[in-house]
Order: sequence, then C-alpha cells, then structure tokens
Amino acid sequence: SFLAVTGKSGVGKSTLLRSLIGLNPLRAGEVSWQGENCLNRPAAKSPFGIMFQKDNVFEHLTVEQNLAFGLAASGKLNTIEQETLIEAARRFDLSGQLNQVAASLSGGQQQRVALARVFLQNKPVLLLDEPFASLDPALRQDGLKWVLELQREQGTTIIMVTHHLNEVAHAAQLLYEGFSASNWQLSGL
Repeated sequence: SFLAVTGKSGVGKSTLLRSLIGLNPLRAGEVSWQGENCLNRPAAKSPFGIMFQKDNVFEHLTVEQNLAFGLAASGKLNTIEQETLIEAARRFDLSGQLNQVAASLSGGQQQRVALARVFLQNKPVLLLDEPFASLDPALRQDGLKWVLELQREQGTTIIMVTHHLNEVAHAAQLLYEGFSASNWQLSGL
C-alpha cells in the first residue's frame, strides 16, 4: 500500500510517524503489526524503517559507509550485501559519490543517501517524512519513481508525509498507469 499524509505545517504529520515508531509516547491505543504491539519490540525487530525530514546522514562517514548501515548495523558487509549496496547507489544516482564524505554532499545528495539507506533496511513498512524536500523538481519526480519501483519490488508499505499535493497526484497517476490493479490498491491516495 501507499499512503500519503498531507496537511498544513504543524498539524502533526511528522508527529504521527514518530508516534508509530515509539519516539512520541501515545496517550491511548497501540501500534500493532501482525497482532503484536510494535512499541514493545526492540528497534532492530521493528517492522518500521523511517527517513526523518532532516539530519539523516552521518556527515563524517562516506556515502558507502552510510548506506552500509541500512544493510548491517556493524557496517560490515558480505559480498551479496556489497552488491546490493552498489545497486542501490546506482539506482539513486550515487555511484560517483560512494567514497565521498557525506558532509561534502549537497542537501539533495544527502537526501538520496538517506532514502537509499532506508530502502536497504528492507523493512515491511517505510515511513518517509518529506523524502524529496531537498530535491529539485526533476529529481523529485525521479525520487517518487524510485520509491514506487522499490516498493513494488520489495512489497513494502509506504507512509509518506508531503506538503505537495502534486506529489500525491503524481504517485496516484504512476500507480494507476504503471501497475496492474491486481497488484495494487489505490486506497489512501
């Protein structure tokens, strides 16, 4: 599924995502996944991967090191994981920056690193908070296509916060035109 959460600044979009992963305590209710309260699980066992709105990269590490954390908490990768990392870098147009320190990247490049890393986690639910905010208009469209392609390949549920209704409309159009109705539900768009 793909769910877009929109609204004016300050209405609680980011708070919703932070509440789903337990960073903001709930006053009532629970967040459950497959019948188990998610808020009781350790972070490593959480079904949620999250890309925050900002400060998503370790600026003192290289792009490759940042991406490696999406695959292994230790950052040490086996051959298959290394190949997966290289493919993610290619997909997000980061191949030429793998050896660069993240602090030397533009805001848009850093945002692409964060987006690639959250997909490398291969979690069943990804929470994306303004994932394209630092990208220029052409890259915003590319970014949305990357997200939808990877969503289809991984079978991931996406909950994306955006201020841009045109992104929601573009996602709905891509889903409608690019994928068969038997594979996708358009609810929440």
